[in-house]
Amino acid sequence: MLSRHGIRYPGTKDIVNGHAMVSEMKSRGVSPAVVEGLESVLESFPVSEASLLSAAGAREQWELGRRTGQRFASVFHTSDRLTFVSSTSQRAVASRKSFELGFSEALGWNVSRSDQLRDDLLRFFDLCPRYIAEVKTNKSAFAEQHKFCRKMFPHVVQCFAGRLSVDNLNFSDRKFCRICQRKG
Repeated sequence: MLSRHGIRYPGTKDIVNGHAMVSEMKSRGVSPAVVEGLESVLESFPVSEASLLSAAGAREQWELGRRTGQRFASVFHTSDRLTFVSSTSQRAVASRKSFELGFSEALGWNVSRSDQLRDDLLRFFDLCPRYIAEVKTNKSAFAEQHKFCRKMFPHVVQCFAGRLSVDNLNFSDRKFCRICQRKG
């Protein structure tokens, strides 16, 4: 079975950009109630927890493990030794541990297990020389993505401004759009 890590906190760039957007909204006259609401949300995402597994993500993975254990209980026996694999990222390791706890609880016994950290399987894009050379650093590899962003970004900003009841938001430099930020 392969699953992605659970819900995580936003990344550092997302948190920083969120604060910058709130500042832009203040300068454009967005309703103080809206700005205060967004600021209270941003306060719940400290940079010290950026990209880490959230409490909701840990519960999500525990529940996934429990459901998996219940569904396949007849397949596993107390003498079985299972291997749980994750990448080395802190959120992936925490997700794996939460999954294992739910899985063991569903089976009614502690699973005898070994844990493996395998970035070569699960984060190949960080290690594969061909991917790095031919895709990650290839400016033309993301041409379609950039084309889409150039076309859609102004529309998204205008919709966002409309929802906030302001005439315009100055995001023309695309510094708030992670997809548009990527240079290839």
